[in-house]
Order: sequence, then C-alpha cells, then structure tokens
Amino acid sequence: MSEIEATGSVLFGVSVDSVDSHKRFREEQKFGFSLLADTEFEVSDQYSGIMERFNASQRATFIIDKAGYIRAIDKEVKVKTHGEDVVAMLKKVLPKIEVGHLAPDFIATDSTGERYQLSELLEKQKNVVLSFYPRDFGRG
Repeated sequence: MSEIEATGSVLFGVSVDSVDSHKRFREEQKFGFSLLADTEFEVSDQYSGIMERFNASQRATFIIDKAGYIRAIDKEVKVKTHGEDVVAMLKKVLPKIEVGHLAPDFIATDSTGERYQLSELLEKQKNVVLSFYPRDFGRG
C-alpha cells in the first residue's frame, strides 16, 4: 500500500490525451494509479484550466475530501517531488482525529444563533455526539 492509499485516498492523473495514449504511457512509466482521459477538456477547464498555447491541461493537483470539499490546491507542481509533496499535503489537510485522541475544542453556532463550545459542554459533564454530513439538501 502506498503512503497516499494509507490516508484513505485514491490518486488519479488527468490529461486531455486519449485513453489509448494513457494506456501506453501508464505501462511505459509503470504508474500505480489510473490516468483519466479528459478528451472533451471539461474536467481540465473546471479544475486546472487550459494552456491554450499547448491545447493541454495546466499542471495542478487538487485534494478533495470524502465529503467532496477541496482541501488543497497545488498549482506549482514539482514533477520530481510530486509524490512526496502530495503525501505532505494530505497529512496537512486531512482530519487527524482518531479514537483515543483528545477532541479539539470548537465553537459553532446553531440555526437559532445559540453558540456551543465543546470545552463548556465537557465542563458540564455532557457527552457530545458530532454527526457530520456533506451539505443540507445536497449529496449525502
């Protein structure tokens, strides 16, 4: 298992090249991840942008969490250290809370405007359940 997979992540390379071109390139380079063919330029246009001069995707890396939120963008990709850079970004931006860890304090406001602070609830000897979901009226 790679360090990227160990974070619960999956890696894809994306370019405007064809599926056949990707297949040859992946076999030649012995990549351990899938390459996605964006031959209609739709994904590249939405995410990285298009280099008109070369009719190609601009080099960029996006980290998208399990809820669908973009957590990091690297538009200054260094090819030689890209793998290590991605692992470092993942470790920096993904939640690091695990069972047995002290819960980070927070303050959040509910729909009536009442504010809640975790440390105050714990002082009152309350158990707290936090149930996260992606968005109201959205996916998930």
